[in-house]
Parts: sequence; structure tokens; C-alpha cells
Amino acid sequence: MTQRVDEVTFVNLNREPHQASGHVLILTMIKPATVRYLADFFKMVRQLKYPKLSMALLVINPGPTTVHAVRQHIERARIVFPIKVYVKTYNDSIMSYVLTPGQETLYELEPLRRAAVARARNYLLQSALMSTHDYTLWLDPLLESFPPTLVEDLMAVGEDIVVPNTMIRRGDGDVWGYDKNNWQETELSLSLYNEVPEDLIFLEGWVEFTSRHFLMIDMADMEQKVPLDGVGSTCILTRASVHREGINFPAFPFQHHIDTEGFAKAAKSAGYTVYGIPAYHVYHTGIPDNGLREDRI
Repeated sequence: MTQRVDEVTFVNLNREPHQASGHVLILTMIKPATVRYLADFFKMVRQLKYPKLSMALLVINPGPTTVHAVRQHIERARIVFPIKVYVKTYNDSIMSYVLTPGQETLYELEPLRRAAVARARNYLLQSALMSTHDYTLWLDPLLESFPPTLVEDLMAVGEDIVVPNTMIRRGDGDVWGYDKNNWQETELSLSLYNEVPEDLIFLEGWVEFTSRHFLMIDMADMEQKVPLDGVGSTCILTRASVHREGINFPAFPFQHHIDTEGFAKAAKSAGYTVYGIPAYHVYHTGIPDNGLREDRI
């Protein structure tokens, strides 16, 4: 018996930039330990003024009540745009390590942690990205505050990949840099690549190894956008076409970097533009994504 096809849909992928609808897909990954902080996060997301939004969440290795708790936070925030919640359980030892509180402070195992995170990030991206989406916006659920005009402000920069400067408010009132993974290469950092093994991954913010990158948190007073060679994961706006052309988050060393920094490197290698706005600040709670209060700043 021949099965009858009831509907055939055609999608024109040849849209010019001026023909795009401007729909933005917000992407966020949630671990069980971070669920307790979601109430404030969803309140900020609800306050975003941009009119064409949808959201996709990936809940990693949830416990018995994790998904229910996430759903309650969403409902209480009364977010008006569509939200899809994905659930993924990883049974491998590396992801179990990633989800173990306190373990991710070990320098020697950090590349494995970042590789596992990159795998999960790609899983969410590939599952959620649709032909109607023109941009993706990665948001860390542990962000403390960002402007309601965040989306349109980043889009106005007019580049393929744009990141703000993620800072942290200290208890004494000082503002410190938080996301050290937004950076530019320097002559010294480039020279180091010739002195290390091909598969060595450069990591920021660790006393065990100094990359000699010029960090965007050290450019905080610069008003103009600046080109970057690496980006962090706290907040990233990306044209969806970058991902559709195959530029995702490497779970392996790419030019000595991995995950979001490797993503920026791959995008630049493919001819896309990567920029940061040093004077445009968003703020992080300073709580690591294992949900524990510890300080490695």
C-alpha cells in the first residue's frame, strides 16, 4: 500500500539580509544545580523588549523534579513568547564529572569539561534551530542583569557574532571583569602556539598557564566595537547563517581552543566577523555553573 503525502512545504533559503524577519532564538543550558537561580533569570528574559523572540532550553541530566521546577519558574515569570524545553541525559563519565559540584576547578580536567559542554551546546543548537530563526542569542542562566534592549543593541552592531562585556559586581561595590574568554590575540599569544603541542588547549583565568591574550575585560572603557578572536559563553549574539554554514562549537582542539573560543576561531577562519563591545556591560552573579559560591576571578 502506497502512503499518500498530504502536504509538501517549500522554504526559500535564498533570503537576502533585508528580507529576514529578525526572529531571535534564545538558547540556554541548565544543570540541576542552577535551577534555584532561574526565577531572577526568567524575570529578566521576560523584560526583553525585542518583539520577535523564542527560547529553547536544554536541561542536562535532570533529577526527578528538575524539569517540573524549570516549568514552574517559566510559568511564574509569565513569559509571552514560545519556549521549548529539551531534556538530555548523558551517561558517560565525562558529563558526570561536569555535573559534580566543585570538580570543575581542576585545571587538568578543564579541557574535558569544556568538550562535554560543547557537545551539549551543539545538541541544543541542532535540535532547536529552525529555518525561521535569523539569530541565536546564548544566555547564561546565572546572569544577574542585562538591559531590556539587549537584543536590539547587539543587533545594531551589524556583525556576524557580537558579545557584550560580562562583569561582576563585588560586595564592596567594585565592578570586576568576569568573562575572560572574550579576547584578542597578541603577538606574544600567537608566538606561543609554536612552542606547545598541537593538541594543547589554551584556557583563560588559570594560574597554571598564561595565554598572553588581550582580554576584553581590560578594555572596559573603550566605546567602540573591537574585533575579537575568542568569545565567552555568557552572552553571544550570532547570525543563524553562521551556524547553518557549519560553524558550531568544537568539542576538540581547533587552533588550540575549544567550545566558544574555538567557535570564534572557526568563524573567523570561514570569513565571518567577530566583535565585542567593551563598554556595553552585562552582569554575572559570579556563581559558577555548578551552583556553588566559589571565587576564581
